[in-house]
Amino acid sequence: MRFSTLTAFCATLALSGCGASSDGKESGMMTAARAVFAFKACTDKLEAKFGLNDISGVTSDDMDPVSTGKPGEWDVTFTADVTEKKNGRVTRYKGVCHVRRDKPTTLDATFLQVVKSAGGDVRRSRP
Repeated sequence: MRFSTLTAFCATLALSGCGASSDGKESGMMTAARAVFAFKACTDKLEAKFGLNDISGVTSDDMDPVSTGKPGEWDVTFTADVTEKKNGRVTRYKGVCHVRRDKPTTLDATFLQVVKSAGGDVRRSRP
């Protein structure tokens, strides 16, 4: 598991998930554990959707987990810079990760721009 890709998301959800959920059915620790696995699933889906190499890091200052009303279910909106391990390319994506308890995690994301190309050049494009 790539723990470096989980840092930003875990800090957001794990700390906010301490304690019992509003209806008392799911503990905060379970919610935090579910968040870690959900982010891993979303990262894997981002790799598959955009044909990325192994990811060495994800940085984001724009992750917003919004509860769908059920404990442990979120729609996480994000803008993230993804660094590929093999070539160092950094690309930016925006989207929503749909985390559900009884269904597989799904991802709706779009490519925004290449922040740093594999050769070290920076190219910009409009979103």
